Amino acid sequence: MYAEWPSIEKEVLDLEKCRSVLHSYPSFVGRDVARSVVLSLSTPATGHTMSLGHNPMPHILSTDTQVKWTMEVVCFGLSLTLSEIETIKACVQLYLDWLTVVTVPKQNIPLPIQREPLPYVQKMICHLENLFMPRSEGGSSNQLGLCNTVLKTIQSLSHDGKGFDRATWEAVLKFVIKVCDTILAPPSQPNGFSEQLCEQLMQTFYDVWMLSCTRCFPTPSLWKTARELMSHWRHHPPVVDWWSRISSALTSRLLTFLYGPDFPSYKVSEEDMKFIPKEMNNEVVAQTWFRVLHIISDPVELSNTNFITKADKFMELALKGEGFDPSLRMLPYIFLKAMKGVSSIVDAFLGLSNQRKYEVTYPHILLQISTPITPTNARKSGKAKKGATSAAFSRPPASPGASTTSPSSSTSSITPPSASANAGSISSLDMRPRPAPQRPQCNSVLHLFGEWLFDAALAGCKFEQIYGKEKGTEGRARSTSIPYSTSGSLLNAPSTDNLVSNPMFDGSEFPESSDAGRAEACATLCRIIMCKKTGEHILPVYLSRFYLVMSQGLRGDSKQVLASILLNSVDLMRLDLPGITCLLPPLLAALESILPDKELQQFKPYLNVTELRRASTHLLISMMPLALHYTTLQVADIVEQWAGPNLNVNPTSRVTFQSMKKRLLDLLIGTLQCESDAINTQMILGALLLALHDSALFEAVGDTLTSRDGKMAGVVQPTENENVPVDTAYGLFVQIVHLVSQKLDTWKSDVSISLAALELLSGLAQAPVNLQDRHECRRAVHELCQYIVHQCERPPPQHKRELHSMIVTAFHTLANWLLEHPYLMDDKDCLYEVLEIIELGISGSKSKPVLTGSPPVMKADKEISPVSMRVMEAAESLLLLVFEHLGAFPSPCSPSASCSLLDECSLVQYADGIEDTLNGSVDMNKAVRSFRYFGLHNGLLLGILEQNLQNEQEPVPTVTIVIRGPSGRKVWTMQLRQTPRKDPLSSSAYLSRPDRPPPNEMTEAYKRAKHRTFPEEVDRIPLVQADCSIPLLTDVPNAEQAARIEVLRNLIELQKDYDEEIASKCRENPMQMPECLPAHPTHEFHAARLFLSHMNLLTLESVKAQPKARLGPDLVMLNASESQFAVDLEALDSIPTRNHDTVFVFYVKKGQNNIEQVLSNVNESNKVQPAFTEFLLSLGWPVDTRRHPGWCGKSTESWKLRHRQFSDQEIIDLNKDPPSAFNGEPYILYYADAMTEVAFVVPSPAPATPTHLPQIDEGFEVDGAVGNEQTKQELTLDLSAVPANTVGLTQESPTSPTSLQPNKRKTSGASRPNPQFMPDTRVALMWCESYDSFDNFPYEKLESEMNVNSESTIAQARAKDGLVVIVIHPLDSGLFRIFVHGQNGSKGGVAVPLVSGMVVSRRALGTAVRMTAMNVSRRRRLASDSYSPPHVRRKQRINELFSKYQRRCTEPEFFTSVFTDCRRNETNADSGNTLKPVPAAS
Repeated sequence: MYAEWPSIEKEVLDLEKCRSVLHSYPSFVGRDVARSVVLSLSTPATGHTMSLGHNPMPHILSTDTQVKWTMEVVCFGLSLTLSEIETIKACVQLYLDWLTVVTVPKQNIPLPIQREPLPYVQKMICHLENLFMPRSEGGSSNQLGLCNTVLKTIQSLSHDGKGFDRATWEAVLKFVIKVCDTILAPPSQPNGFSEQLCEQLMQTFYDVWMLSCTRCFPTPSLWKTARELMSHWRHHPPVVDWWSRISSALTSRLLTFLYGPDFPSYKVSEEDMKFIPKEMNNEVVAQTWFRVLHIISDPVELSNTNFITKADKFMELALKGEGFDPSLRMLPYIFLKAMKGVSSIVDAFLGLSNQRKYEVTYPHILLQISTPITPTNARKSGKAKKGATSAAFSRPPASPGASTTSPSSSTSSITPPSASANAGSISSLDMRPRPAPQRPQCNSVLHLFGEWLFDAALAGCKFEQIYGKEKGTEGRARSTSIPYSTSGSLLNAPSTDNLVSNPMFDGSEFPESSDAGRAEACATLCRIIMCKKTGEHILPVYLSRFYLVMSQGLRGDSKQVLASILLNSVDLMRLDLPGITCLLPPLLAALESILPDKELQQFKPYLNVTELRRASTHLLISMMPLALHYTTLQVADIVEQWAGPNLNVNPTSRVTFQSMKKRLLDLLIGTLQCESDAINTQMILGALLLALHDSALFEAVGDTLTSRDGKMAGVVQPTENENVPVDTAYGLFVQIVHLVSQKLDTWKSDVSISLAALELLSGLAQAPVNLQDRHECRRAVHELCQYIVHQCERPPPQHKRELHSMIVTAFHTLANWLLEHPYLMDDKDCLYEVLEIIELGISGSKSKPVLTGSPPVMKADKEISPVSMRVMEAAESLLLLVFEHLGAFPSPCSPSASCSLLDECSLVQYADGIEDTLNGSVDMNKAVRSFRYFGLHNGLLLGILEQNLQNEQEPVPTVTIVIRGPSGRKVWTMQLRQTPRKDPLSSSAYLSRPDRPPPNEMTEAYKRAKHRTFPEEVDRIPLVQADCSIPLLTDVPNAEQAARIEVLRNLIELQKDYDEEIASKCRENPMQMPECLPAHPTHEFHAARLFLSHMNLLTLESVKAQPKARLGPDLVMLNASESQFAVDLEALDSIPTRNHDTVFVFYVKKGQNNIEQVLSNVNESNKVQPAFTEFLLSLGWPVDTRRHPGWCGKSTESWKLRHRQFSDQEIIDLNKDPPSAFNGEPYILYYADAMTEVAFVVPSPAPATPTHLPQIDEGFEVDGAVGNEQTKQELTLDLSAVPANTVGLTQESPTSPTSLQPNKRKTSGASRPNPQFMPDTRVALMWCESYDSFDNFPYEKLESEMNVNSESTIAQARAKDGLVVIVIHPLDSGLFRIFVHGQNGSKGGVAVPLVSGMVVSRRALGTAVRMTAMNVSRRRRLASDSYSPPHVRRKQRINELFSKYQRRCTEPEFFTSVFTDCRRNETNADSGNTLKPVPAAS
């Protein structure tokens, strides 16, 4: 910088200008003259000598010659020995009085000085240098006091002096330079004169220098001289400390105008800022800052003792044989101070000065400099010379600003780590730096500080042997030392072998413990590189040197350096750094030495080991996808690259990326086994789940690469002792199941870890792994059941919300395993265990006795006492899933619907005998009147249709039942069949008349038969007397009887004639003979009555109330003729059967923070990256919201039945349609499983409908209502829209409302809130082209574009919830970097698998993001007091319908209505002939 300018060192240090003529005489002559003259000038009339600080007598010097002669005497007096201290004091006081001529003149100032003060001031300042000359008898307190007084006077003179010209300013600057060099250049002694005066010297030097820069900028020669001489003072700690403080103060001023007011302020103590004059303009600040920064020369030289001892003053001391300089033991501390000063300035430029830094403490430096040692010469001679001392520095010298907030304060560098090491877990999850957006580029910072930092990072390092014997050749070892380098070329730096050490100093006495400063330099370099902007190009020369520094530091020779690198390079593998993978081997080796070690005793003196483990975990999880991403590519070795062709390396011995997969997975599993911190454990669990899915997908797509021998390339093959290799998806699956199952009991008290572990197990169930042994799944189910049992059996004081949240999550995880692996329920033991756990959750205990021999408790006799309502609801949900969805999901209706897509309107359209269906449209109000509605005591609502559907023509009893329950709407059609469908004799054959045989026309002639009363044999029997006891009819009667007999005879004759006539007709027409025929089959059935009776629901007992049990009847009849019944039925159908989440996807370009710009990015396909479109389709499948029956992203448009059939349309094509087509109008991306459905919406500023989509009729029907009907009521989830039941009964009836809730539990308003106030389960997804975009992105503006409902009540309820944003940044390598905003690692934990800092492969990105979003929403519901599961909300709504629409009647009226036609009941209801409620008999 000053190469073209001459140095004025000789002029400054010239001793002749400070010599007086009296120096030519014997010393006693000058002494006597000085004593007499000076005392006469300072002695008043009383004759007493005035002490320092009193005003002397008025001046007696009136001419210029007199003044100059007197000044020659005073000049000699200032150089007297300390035995003449009174004379020295008088000389000092005299000059101090005369110097006031340029400030506030005193009365005793001679007239020549008053007339022309500046030449005299310059000469007096020069003479005062004699006061600071070292005395042979050593310094004393008197001399120290006088020096401090003079220095303070010079400071005051500089501040208050008037009319200073350049010569005067140069005189002042030369004075402070020479004084500092005189005192500080020689080797110092502990607590010696130089050490005591050093602090004030440096304060005066920088104070005067900054004032000069403001008022009269120093010449380049002065700057060069100061720089050259200051290099001899650096063995004093205050020199470096004050340089750091002033540089920091100037940096603070520089940043203010360089980057504007929005740049993060660099906070420096007010005491330091006072040294920078406020009137200094911006140009001067910039020039001064750069010169002051380099005034200390190269700070890396402080790390080399041999360089310091080569100075002239040290060599002079050594030649005199006065021993060594104990201050050399302070060099490691001084080197650290210098590096901390540089680091502080670098952080200020990056905008990191106000952020928490993960620092390493250096207690061993204090230990080294405080250890007493015996001087070398003293040991050689057997005794120490006089003046030498064996007492070392007990502590580093403190500076006045050390206790302030100065960023360069030494307090942070020497603080013992015990306070922070025992502070416990750190709450911060993301350890990455957050630099200012306006920060300079890395190249610019490295241009300024790179030379120092790179050399300091390798100070004293020696490379290990890199040449060895290879293939029989004789190798040779080369040990290269990397000392300081001022040329900027690290690899061309001279070896320390060329730097001859001082033979007068024993180097072993001064251990070059430069590890502390080296660690600080490495940390600063890491922070610079970690602040690289997206797309920023770093010069290859800087990257190569950085990689060399990292590879050397990661070797672990210095624990301080290794820890400092790991703490400050968490983003190392997440940046697009060219060639960064060359650090993978040394980095992995370093992590293998740290993560499996649970105690880390070697690192505890330096830092908080929890922070170190977290930083190492960040690095490990960012390395996980590399093995399968680069597969068989070879990993470049930086040592091999540095050695070049001189190193003989066998190509077959080089490692590939895939060969490191097993090491990475083993390290990840081993880390989990010994990790105790909650946040670190959650990160590892997420990484395990992500690694499993990545491996499974890698194997599923057939990416398994094989080598020539047929084995998997780069994968270590299992030995005979290994059962399952961990580097396969199945092997990793087994390892995770075993490990997490074992650790569940250990983590049962930590809610954050337990939730993450259960989410991991849930994700394992969904992983596409080719299971070779299904017993592993059985093991996972068993461990989950045992976990639930142990949690439920914990003591009552431990039963808090967090514990119940863990149990609820465990039930959800268990449901996932059973749904994904339904074959598990084929196992008798597994089925029994699952049902037992469900029983435990619902009732609070098991029926199986705990004690052997105790009788089991029947479930009907058990008292329902669950652990909590939430646990009971979770168990009920699992029971519904097991019985309704196990092995039956997805249904034929696709995953979009978990229940039937039929309702009353669609069924009535296909029913026979209903005239309203002829026109093709059925209103819901009319459709429900064709159904009979009944309510069952277990919370089921039955809608029974008795008409046959058009696809069934058999005249058999048929019912179509719409079953609405907690699990959804189900439609069943049943027939009363007498014969099987495959029987050739159908039911119609059984009920029809059989064909008769034809009559025989060839009949014989009719022969009249003689009819006898008795057989002929009776006539042959002889009569007896008794036979004649009954007289004949003609013998007995009288006249009256005879008349009657005659009438009877006539009747007999008439009958004979009639019989003859009939017989004649029969003979004439034999076909007319009457035939016995079966009855005609009925076509009119009361099918509803038959169904209820056959199902044993319609009995005398089922319609009676149960007063003793305070229960109503089991069967309740509902009045469907009410006008609001259809509306409430639709409101029930609009309550979802599954949880629903919404994810909003945004695309953010570089530098965008305006929401309108962000939304407009998706309007055109060419504005987004191709990977973004591919990613969208990996989240879910496209659905048309106009026909979609599930969640559409808005509650007002979801869960509706579309009865109008749409014409076939083209599948959406993202090559033609932009991503904004998924804005919900009409398309979204959709995903669903048996428990949750997710809508992925891409908001856009305006609806973008594809041009090739067909036009939809605006009059299409929604839930049976005509679209253009003005009276159509829009569905809503608002329960307040349903009028409460105001009907009250004084006495119970057969259909009393008490029958609706047989197991009703009394709950408070807090435990059962209004379902309208649901937790906010919205998740934002940001695809950022630049990773710097999201740090200052206004996330609150995203919420305005994330509308899922328009009700203000929901908006108010959600206002307190924080928004979770998953940020995805595509890297140039093809991987993706993840950041999750809005998750706190300590409060509730983080949802897995994605946590901030992860790097994800392309194939696993969509699955991982979807799982994370669903887990985030699930945790929101888990933490909400207002959440109710879907089946609970449906059950509540069904009970409200029962209570509102039940028909209250007597038992006879109930049975009468069952036997009455449904249409007739409707007519009676419309005419007002409703059944009146009659009190039931007691």
